[in-house]
Amino acid sequence: MFRASDYSNLLRQLEQFFTDSANQKPIAKRLEPEILREQLSLDLPTEGKPVEQLQTDIANYLTYAVKTAHPQYFNQLWGGFSSPCFMGDILTSATNTSMYTYEVAPVATLIEKTLIAKMGKLVGFSEPEGQFTTGGSNGNFMAMAIARHRAIPTLKQEGMVNSPKLIAFVSADAHYSFAKAAHLLGLGANQLWKVPVDEQGRMVVAELEKQIAQAYAQGAKPFFVAGTAGTTVQGAYDPFAEIATVAQREGLWFHVDGAWGASVLLSPTHRYLMQGVEQADSVVWDAHKMMGMTLMCSVLLLKHRGMMLSAFSADGTDYLFHAGEEEPIDLGLSSIHCGRRVDAVKLWLTWKQLGDHGWETLIDQYFTLAAQAEAIINAHESLAMVNPRQSLNLCFQYIPRNSQQDPNTLTLKIRQVLWEEGVAMVNYAQLDNRVVFRLVICNNQTSQSDIKEFFESLVAIGQRLEQEIG
Repeated sequence: MFRASDYSNLLRQLEQFFTDSANQKPIAKRLEPEILREQLSLDLPTEGKPVEQLQTDIANYLTYAVKTAHPQYFNQLWGGFSSPCFMGDILTSATNTSMYTYEVAPVATLIEKTLIAKMGKLVGFSEPEGQFTTGGSNGNFMAMAIARHRAIPTLKQEGMVNSPKLIAFVSADAHYSFAKAAHLLGLGANQLWKVPVDEQGRMVVAELEKQIAQAYAQGAKPFFVAGTAGTTVQGAYDPFAEIATVAQREGLWFHVDGAWGASVLLSPTHRYLMQGVEQADSVVWDAHKMMGMTLMCSVLLLKHRGMMLSAFSADGTDYLFHAGEEEPIDLGLSSIHCGRRVDAVKLWLTWKQLGDHGWETLIDQYFTLAAQAEAIINAHESLAMVNPRQSLNLCFQYIPRNSQQDPNTLTLKIRQVLWEEGVAMVNYAQLDNRVVFRLVICNNQTSQSDIKEFFESLVAIGQRLEQEIG
């Protein structure tokens, strides 16, 4: 039975947690796993205990949780906080339904279809179809599965025993989920060919054409090519219009992984980065990244209606799906999932609260902050961009004054101290054998003063470490 009194303490604890985040209290209390395990009561008891006695466990969880709504959380491609999104999470957990049938999720089904139509139109699809998925990786997997089904429809029943070797193409900087998809779909990782990229990290289309010709020469069947809207490290956008021309000429399914970068479509100023995406066959778009929704909130959008149902429908579902319409209202028939959490409501409520113009303001603000960060780096003698900024990813190094000190080692040490002292979380990556900070701007709690303070802290730590090293 629901009793509001059971949750009053939790709400107070959450309020304090988010207040600490806003006031820039330490972003995390970092402990090694062995030490953290000693601070917690993790054993599961034989006899249970009342709800009110769980407060200590909840308090411990929050004490050691990373404050991803902290204004200096830059570590991943997500972060921040949204009140309507949080309300949507509570609402969907409380109502506890699944997205397979309209019968058990009537409002949620219509909300999801409304968002698919809206986001599909932003991509440029005239009559889109699609579904929310369990993340961008899952969406990329589903897109490749649909492309495989279109290429050889008999695989659904006969398998790949006598089928030609299928080849998929992605850029050298594409997300690793495509390699997993190739493995899980039975293609084999060796049949995922990685196309070289230019100095900006964008797919070189002339190299794609060479690889397609090579595949044909080997007697293989090219069937799929993926472009990336915002690569994970550099934030690069592949030349979609050029890729589409090749894909259409060669009969390949053209997919765009926009998990990170598709949200620029919400900004008239920055949507030029997605030029040509309307020519794609499918697009993945993660609203839990640039749009700031809680994990997970990801969408797979398709230009061609009916493809999902054709690829993913199965026998033995009469116990669940009872309707016989030509285009059923139930979403589960055309999904690889059976049970699926309601992720659309939180995005719908947030869209209601922000409106199209609110999203535009948010995306434009991110680009303003990224430009500010870039200017600080370029103006400081101890900081250097490794590659020019293309979107909201900034890859840079700390440059020691003593040329005998290694920038790679110092960059790693600075990053570690920022984290250990609870100042900020920023990730790192390797580019051209250089260890670089990968600063990502996608936190709706971050302001211009936070950017300034971040770099002041980073440089101060760097100078301190230089002195200690000597």
